[in-house]
Amino acid sequence: MKKLCTFPLVLLSSVVFSQYSISEIPQDGYLKDFDIAVDIIQKQHPNPYRFHSKEIIAKKIDSLRNIVKKDPGYISLLMNNPTRIIGDGHSSFSADSNYFESILSSLYFFPLQTYVQNGQLFVNGSNPYAIEVGNEITEINGISSKELLQAVPKAADGNIKVEDIDVSFYIPFILKNRTNDFSLRYKTSNGEQKTLKVKGIKYPRFYYESRHSVLPVDLISENAGIYGYTIDSDTYYLSVKSFSYDESFFYERLKKYFQEIKDLKIKKLILDIRNNPGGAISNVPLLYSFIAKDKTFNNEYKYGTKVVDINYNNYLVDPQTNRYYSDKDIADQNNFMRQRFDKAEKGDYYFGNSRLDNTYIKSYPRDGAFFDGKTVLLINNRTFSAATYFASLFQSEKRGSIVGKETGSCSNFTTAAWFLTYRLPHTKSTISIPRTEIFFNSDDKENVANCKGVIPDQTVNTQFFLQALKEHKDPELEYSLTLFSK
Repeated sequence: MKKLCTFPLVLLSSVVFSQYSISEIPQDGYLKDFDIAVDIIQKQHPNPYRFHSKEIIAKKIDSLRNIVKKDPGYISLLMNNPTRIIGDGHSSFSADSNYFESILSSLYFFPLQTYVQNGQLFVNGSNPYAIEVGNEITEINGISSKELLQAVPKAADGNIKVEDIDVSFYIPFILKNRTNDFSLRYKTSNGEQKTLKVKGIKYPRFYYESRHSVLPVDLISENAGIYGYTIDSDTYYLSVKSFSYDESFFYERLKKYFQEIKDLKIKKLILDIRNNPGGAISNVPLLYSFIAKDKTFNNEYKYGTKVVDINYNNYLVDPQTNRYYSDKDIADQNNFMRQRFDKAEKGDYYFGNSRLDNTYIKSYPRDGAFFDGKTVLLINNRTFSAATYFASLFQSEKRGSIVGKETGSCSNFTTAAWFLTYRLPHTKSTISIPRTEIFFNSDDKENVANCKGVIPDQTVNTQFFLQALKEHKDPELEYSLTLFSK
């Protein structure tokens, strides 16, 4: 098993069409699956009470359960599933793609693409209503944009504030009237308040429009994974959107770009890990070795968990094949963990031993093709897991300025490394639970300090953001260029 530090499947993000009917789900099936999911979290999560006490979690679960009980249905279950309240961005609850076809086909989506910046909701693309890009939406169907932002499901650790979310997609799931009409209030660039009624669009059109919004500008990197180019004779832009690569492949790609940087005698580097959900944690120091200031740097992390064995055996599936686990599969997984985790002398934790990771190098050497010029790192709320560890390493080594938004996972630890996936029996929804926590920078205390993501040194103010948005430019990238001139 390869250890991964990954970001989970995004709620409702992927759709595979098939001939399933949601009407075949019994009405009490939604509440039953909710209760099963709660049981799985309580018995299998490596530390479900990291951020909230048992009493607080119980109250939050009761509140969500009552919503599902009063309004049993697929949307109700997805929007109020129990993974929302434990504060673990790696635990996820996902819709069955086949059932979800009927949900998508029944909804009308908000026809304007949006982007959230500094807590405000802005129009993020052209539209047939002549609402300018950058106009602020303040209310939709009587619900304020602030309330909408609070209602959208978010993947984040602890209580990290997240605004990198697709509000437009979730609007029909949040609104209760499921209407084809949307009434909105918005503010023009000169401060004028306006109201307007707009018609909803079906999902295929919505998906098309989402690919033609202004932000994010850098779509090539999202497809290529690793992509770089010169901005000017002195400045290079390198985007790394994942750490989920074979180490040999990852090294060859990085070597190619950093050799080009060296050959061109580049003096300034913008390294972009926004929207990077993580991957193999061993690839983090590999990337940093190309920009390290010293010949070696400290690369330290430790795996820990309170739950070594698989304690909830029912409904376990292989997410790649959808095959249910056999007794042998479960025994093999238990043996794997027992061989690689030892009980601590004090407390409830098991920590990874020397058998766990043969790629671990504490004092990591700098690569021969290293870059020693000025560097700016771009991060956002979707910088997650192993990518957050990279940002934390960059910050602790004082390698340069960090621009953007707080990372979505904690700067000193995260949950991840192997996952257990359960397919719930009534709705075929899946719940994914990480097996361990990973502590960065020698922090293996049972009560880690309050979770904060990596905090950027510089954030883009609203005025600068709007100017870049109207010019169809990347705000963080443009702002980074101004830092080099200071």
